Amino acid sequence: MIDVRTNHDLPSHGHITCRRCFPESFNVQTIGNWQIVNDPGAWGSAKPEILLLGFSKGFTQASAYVSARFEDVPFKGMRARLSDALRVIRILAPHEGIDEKFSASESRFAFGSLVRCSLSRRNDKTGRLECTGQVMAKAFREEVAQVIQRCAGAFTVHFPASLRLVLMLGTTDAYVSKCKALIRTLHGDDYSEVNEIGYRTRQVHWAHISHPSPLNGHHADWVEGDVSTKAGRKRLLAEDIVRLSGVTVA
Repeated sequence: MIDVRTNHDLPSHGHITCRRCFPESFNVQTIGNWQIVNDPGAWGSAKPEILLLGFSKGFTQASAYVSARFEDVPFKGMRARLSDALRVIRILAPHEGIDEKFSASESRFAFGSLVRCSLSRRNDKTGRLECTGQVMAKAFREEVAQVIQRCAGAFTVHFPASLRLVLMLGTTDAYVSKCKALIRTLHGDDYSEVNEIGYRTRQVHWAHISHPSPLNGHHADWVEGDVSTKAGRKRLLAEDIVRLSGVTVA
């Protein structure tokens, strides 16, 4: 009997055609204080070992999606810090960088986001759109919670048999808790908790790692793995999950 949860390729490298959250021909949708832009994409392999997911595109990446080369979009402006994070958990070898992984020829990695479209929230005081800080945690309890559920249901349930590890960018307690609840809801009895920042769904291990944004002031503590810091302890827990997944390069 074929396991339908582990016999589905991820989206192929390129722009994703999806209008689940958009009526008719609209490409921008306003939901309460939130704005969602129809610009979903996928990078890398459709049958990877490792899937790396941000929450949604930041403004830098969303702007690049419109005007830059497609391969230059994901994690633009933070790739050096992302490479550092992946090296210390032994997902990248010491001599490797991340730039060459965002291509159609990539076989080991796939990249995307929990919400594949660009999501931002209007600040209650300034009226300006924001997509950093506490915005991620707010999204799970405000009007766009249905968007997260719908998008995650489409792209984080049915996996190829090759997939062993999902890396989620973001380690705040609130974000990890919301993601755990979401994945538990989507995967039901296939979900099991492993540690403070990691969980498992069938053959796939999930680990939360430090977000490489320059605005993340705890990134250096996480990378160094200093157990005297909360961020450093979370890095060691992420290493445990990676070892359990069996995908380390060393």
